[in-house]
Amino acid sequence: MSYEVYMMKTASNQERDLSEIESVEPMPCWRELKMMLRCRFPDLISGYAQLDDGMDFPVLSSPDYALEFNLAVDSEDEPLTGIMFGRPGSGDRWAYPLKFLCRLLDARIVDCGGGEFWDWDNLPDWIAEGL
Repeated sequence: MSYEVYMMKTASNQERDLSEIESVEPMPCWRELKMMLRCRFPDLISGYAQLDDGMDFPVLSSPDYALEFNLAVDSEDEPLTGIMFGRPGSGDRWAYPLKFLCRLLDARIVDCGGGEFWDWDNLPDWIAEGL
């Protein structure tokens, strides 16, 4: 398992592996998702980080974790079809907001290192300890 994960939603969310996915379902746009996050984590949208090529992406952070959101959309009003998350190395509770978002959006997490779906009941200790 890696520190980069991808959140997606499918019609059934029952696929056992990525090869079974035929299409993804849209999720709320970033503007709506930001409001949902602020209701649960009011002080945590901490700004934007910038890549070398000038691309900005939001960062959700606290003393316990930091998550970088790579949204892959051109506008805050464009529905999201997936979100890439990177953990830049801060804190241990980084899986907690991911679990919150999965429940809120009826979505799933795919580990970018191995391509497996996360099973929230059977995560490795280094992830589960932060829930």
